[in-house]
Amino acid sequence: MNWKTIFNPFSKYNENQLLIAGIVSLGITLLLCNLFGLQVDSIFHYRYTDEKSSLIESIGYSLLSYLIAVIIFFILGKIYNKRTRLIDIVNTILISQIPGIFIILISELPIIKNSLESISAMAEKNPATISPVDLIVVCIFSFSALLLIAYGMTLIYNGFKTATNSKDWKQIVIFAFLIIVTTITCQFIF
Repeated sequence: MNWKTIFNPFSKYNENQLLIAGIVSLGITLLLCNLFGLQVDSIFHYRYTDEKSSLIESIGYSLLSYLIAVIIFFILGKIYNKRTRLIDIVNTILISQIPGIFIILISELPIIKNSLESISAMAEKNPATISPVDLIVVCIFSFSALLLIAYGMTLIYNGFKTATNSKDWKQIVIFAFLIIVTTITCQFIF
């Protein structure tokens, strides 16, 4: 396995292998979200659910957020290239969400969770008393999460580019704009 395979698995593995990996990662994501009281409210974003949300409701919203992304990027893919296949877009969305599994796991580590809670509590009372250790822990977590999100963005870009055979810079800009709009819009819907 080389760097190209890590950043663009869509060019190495067939659609069935990618679909299986995507479905497994989706199952792991939904399991972890249920375990930690989270919900996927858009691609690349998680939020804590409230106490009254049921498991079915949380899973439904999570799946709906993925479905919205698939529909939007499938339509865009068809505009770019009439031969764009639905399975390639589904694989792109599912595989690009794998780094989110690591973000969930890292954010639930006790040291990270305690530091986040401590900083949140101190920021409300007296920001000058924030512990430097907590601040360093949160900065390391934030940097790690940022790297994982960048990796997820790389995966979605490479998957979409492979699925649609898009090369024009205008198409790439429209694609990037749609990622931002889809991510933000879904967060407000759910």
